[in-house]
Amino acid sequence: MILDCRYYNGEGEPPEGIDSLMWGYEEVWVRMVLENSPVLQKHIDYYTREFDLPNLLPEKDDGTPTGIKAILWNRLDYWSYYPANADEFKKWYLEQYVARTKTHRQLSQTGQ
Repeated sequence: MILDCRYYNGEGEPPEGIDSLMWGYEEVWVRMVLENSPVLQKHIDYYTREFDLPNLLPEKDDGTPTGIKAILWNRLDYWSYYPANADEFKKWYLEQYVARTKTHRQLSQTGQ
């Protein structure tokens, strides 16, 4: 499960240079999965029903579980002035979550 995360690697605190918000969202996702949280399932069900999340951004395409995407969408909605539609979330997810972590992953693999 932690291997599905792009920021969180099981640390107690976010490492220096890591986006602490994204790290925190992934840390919450791990805890919710371990606790079999009904709140996580509620988010997954909502974004699947309303926006067909599993087909909008298939896990097989980017390796990110639908549960993480549901939490990210929920947080985007929370911090935005209005709820994000499917196109807005997809753009934000690809630019702010996926693209930004390529560098982090590369740095982690080289030990920098």
